[in-house]
Amino acid sequence: MAESSPDESDAARMMLEPDAIHEGNGGPSIDCPQCGATNTLVSIVEEGRCTGVLDDDAAEVESEDEQLQQGGCGAKLSLELVWAA
Repeated sequence: MAESSPDESDAARMMLEPDAIHEGNGGPSIDCPQCGATNTLVSIVEEGRCTGVLDDDAAEVESEDEQLQQGGCGAKLSLELVWAA
């Protein structure tokens, strides 16, 4: 279980279609909606954020530890499993 999740009021939700999930060396992965970087499902669960890198224009935004000190995306990501009985 993740330590923290995005605040419900600040979060944007999206439903993924089956073709949004890619199979790579690290296992199943999806693209970050903010920067487009590929993140494995395991890294999203473990890290709770995108590990991709933003381009120079987007990296100018401050906060989130100065965009992870190196222009990293750092978008907060989480997965939610929903089922109907």
